Amino acid sequence: MKLECYPEFMPTTAPPLSPDDFAQCSIAATLGLIGEKWTILILRDVFSGVRRFDDFLARLQCSPAVLSARLKTLTEAGLLRKVGYKEPGERERFAYHPTKSAVDLLPVIVGLMQWGDAHMKPCGQGPAEIRSRVNGLKVRAALIDDENQLVSPSDMQLISLLDPATSPR
Repeated sequence: MKLECYPEFMPTTAPPLSPDDFAQCSIAATLGLIGEKWTILILRDVFSGVRRFDDFLARLQCSPAVLSARLKTLTEAGLLRKVGYKEPGERERFAYHPTKSAVDLLPVIVGLMQWGDAHMKPCGQGPAEIRSRVNGLKVRAALIDDENQLVSPSDMQLISLLDPATSPR
């Protein structure tokens, strides 16, 4: 694989962001919630239709304590909704369903899959792909603007929304 260097993406015309500004970073906050391996894999499985604790456990092969903690975190954060169910003669259990907040993360999950297929698999293809039910075409994550036009990384810029007068310094 040929490694290439690219020019700086997302240059900014604003003054550089300080460490205090980066403490407010949305990426850091999101990673604080979902940036752990098991959490991302739970979301992957939820989007694949897995709903029950035992099914997650069988697919993920993690400890029940880890799974329980991650499901609790995702539920408390509003990414999953617990729905009770009861099999005849059994105690009540819960199924986990994605919320709109979780569905908003789907492009991130698809992007991770795309990147992994392209950069982590020798043949450039993973064990599965996502296709549209409407037309059968492969689905991919992309950078688009508010008018749904593709945007090249070199055409992006980072614009600070922090007011220098009120930004913590």
